[in-house]
Amino acid sequence: MSNTQSLFLGTVLSLILGVGACNGKETTPTGKSGDTATNNSVTDSVPSNDEDGDGVTPADGDCDDSNAEIYPGREEDCNGIDDNCNDVVDESYGDSDEDGTADCMDSEECDGLDNDGDGVVDEGFEDADGDGEVDCSTEEECNGIDDDEDGEVDEGFDADGDGFTECGTDTGGVDCDDEDADISPATEEVDGDLVDNDCDGLIDESSWAEGDLVITEVLFNPERVSDANGEWFEIYNATSQTVILNGLVIVSDGGEQTHQIASDKVLYLEDDSYAVLGLNEESTLNGAVSLDYVYSDVSLSNESDDLALLANDITIDSVEWDDGATYPDPEGASLTLDPDSLSTTLNDLPEGWCEATQDWDATSDKGSPGAANEICKPIAVSEYAASSTLETCTPVYLDGSDSFDQEGMPLTFDWTLESAPATSNRTSTYIEEVDDESPTFQADVEGIYEFGLVVSNGTSDSDQDTVEVEIEERGYGTDPVADAGTDQTYSEVTATCYPESYGGEYICKDCEDYDFTLDGTASSDADGDFLDEPLWTITSGSSYATITDEDTWAPTITMSGVGADPDDGAETEDVEIQLTVTDCSGATSTDTVTLSYTCEPLGGGGGGP
Repeated sequence: MSNTQSLFLGTVLSLILGVGACNGKETTPTGKSGDTATNNSVTDSVPSNDEDGDGVTPADGDCDDSNAEIYPGREEDCNGIDDNCNDVVDESYGDSDEDGTADCMDSEECDGLDNDGDGVVDEGFEDADGDGEVDCSTEEECNGIDDDEDGEVDEGFDADGDGFTECGTDTGGVDCDDEDADISPATEEVDGDLVDNDCDGLIDESSWAEGDLVITEVLFNPERVSDANGEWFEIYNATSQTVILNGLVIVSDGGEQTHQIASDKVLYLEDDSYAVLGLNEESTLNGAVSLDYVYSDVSLSNESDDLALLANDITIDSVEWDDGATYPDPEGASLTLDPDSLSTTLNDLPEGWCEATQDWDATSDKGSPGAANEICKPIAVSEYAASSTLETCTPVYLDGSDSFDQEGMPLTFDWTLESAPATSNRTSTYIEEVDDESPTFQADVEGIYEFGLVVSNGTSDSDQDTVEVEIEERGYGTDPVADAGTDQTYSEVTATCYPESYGGEYICKDCEDYDFTLDGTASSDADGDFLDEPLWTITSGSSYATITDEDTWAPTITMSGVGADPDDGAETEDVEIQLTVTDCSGATSTDTVTLSYTCEPLGGGGGGP
């Protein structure tokens, strides 16, 4: 018989019993909690096999005939019991963790689930490591915590048995190779083995020294892309061996910003090579730069800032810039170091740096990441030309007009004669106007002459550029012609005469000194040769004369100490000066000039005034 049929019969039975009650017999309705029979007539009407008296027998579907609170058709309570005998416990009540137990009957477990449906997960359980998550594991994990509370931390995770695990602790450090007992935080670093023996992130760090790496280029103010994507800097390996960059620390902003180089692979940098480190490895975003390493947490100021590379307590190299005060202040171009300044000493000097002018990509800013830098210093270019065949005594026209400065700054010139044939007497003084862009020179003997040129932009000098000129023998030419100028006279009336004693003889004071200026520039050579430095000499005459700058074309002759005669009056002193000129071939010519100086007594001679 089905449950429905049982319910139907039970209902009919209740109606019959109700009719009996209406006939004067007192009864209590069945099927309700707490109902019990109060007289024999009711007891007699309850089926004999309904043990709990709830009006439903086991045959009719009562799944617990010992409990009048359990019978088919009643409303389910949340109590962990199948109250309505439908083989489902606590249906219609929530089960947040879906474990088959309703939330109202469930208790919280340390399993990462909201077991009791109160909206809180794992409440009441300990968070020993303070990471915001309770410690629910009953198995040991490699996390520096005694998860299974057996008094040991991370047992079973020290694979090589060196006392250190790959997860490490605050005091024990991390074992960077848990398969090799010779590698751990307690191991001493071994130089040159290319291994991080002591697990500090640095490889062969004790071999680092100042100057091993040189910062050679910095792009701190890109124009084609944003600073956050386009900043980068370049370093150069100045050692004679391969170095490893892992573990080095990038420092900026006076030490406020740092980043330690960390990579799953070993970052090798061969000797005499460059590496580029930047913020974004995607070339479509960083300005078409190919990076060797991507760093973070360091940004470079467009104004004044600094940048350094450290290995432990060693500053391998550092640079700084000052918003244009002494260093260049580029925009859309790198701050680039001249190739002749590749050292930690020279890159501390502002004159070693310039603004990059080269393009490394058509869509990029200017610079040369990963390659040798352009030359910052001005470039000297020494050349020559000749009016005719290059022969002795024929003018050689030196030419430095192709020299240039990359930033367009004006240049000054300095020419030198670096070498000449052994029989030549030529030196740099024979270059006419050594500071001209295009001076001239005449050789005295055949052979090879080497000239050097250095240009300067006022801040930096160029490297010297040299040019060789081969000279042939011209042979003897015509003699030069010396011209010492015209004779000169001068009279001075300043000698004061007075008696030596009362009634005694008169004496006169000396006249003032007087300077004659000579001029030999009219001297010439029919062959057009340059004349060597002239030579002026006093050949005869007064001992009162002295000569100054005797090897110039306009020397000075000073007449000094000439006095008047108190009896004879004026005193005249003559001096003869000879000029000797020599042409390029060694031929000479002389000419003389006479100078007369007259000293007259004040008021006339013959007894004084």
